[in-house]
Amino acid sequence: MYSHSFAYPGPKNHAPPLLLCSDLVVDGHVSEEPASWRTCIHNSALILTTARKRRWRIVHVYRQDRAPNPIASLRPEPDEPVFQCRGPSALSSSALRDFLVMSETEELILIGRSMVPYCLSTAVAAADLGVAVTLVADAVSHGAVESHESSLSISHAAMRLIPQFATMTSTAKLLQLQSSLSLFVSGT
Repeated sequence: MYSHSFAYPGPKNHAPPLLLCSDLVVDGHVSEEPASWRTCIHNSALILTTARKRRWRIVHVYRQDRAPNPIASLRPEPDEPVFQCRGPSALSSSALRDFLVMSETEELILIGRSMVPYCLSTAVAAADLGVAVTLVADAVSHGAVESHESSLSISHAAMRLIPQFATMTSTAKLLQLQSSLSLFVSGT
């Protein structure tokens, strides 16, 4: 569905992807499934470190209804824009939408809190803007569910729905791809 121009160097010099870190906050463990949250934080830290080394563009998004309290290892650097959104999609921030348009963002890599509703709605909104989305499945947490809740089936439905709006990958594949590409581009 979408091409990943950052993966295929060509005659046009494409901008690096934009890494969107969605709501990676200290109290995230309260609403998220514990193992999923720990994996999300670990993998998000690996991806963020790599993104900074490779000079990707990075933005952080937090919910407007509370003060942002980012996890220490995932705090924004001074040159990384921070946006607040009012709805489940990170793109409910008009400032972030404007940033995507003005920076001519073609590709967005999405990591963060809560597959449903935050990451799913962000992927859909970005796709509506014509931005190619890569969702790093093991760097996105899943909400805690009780065995009697229908949330479990909602999470499964979201996993089946995401491929219509985003390419799904894993942290290992994303980092391996990026490592291979940098060797290819540098010729070493």
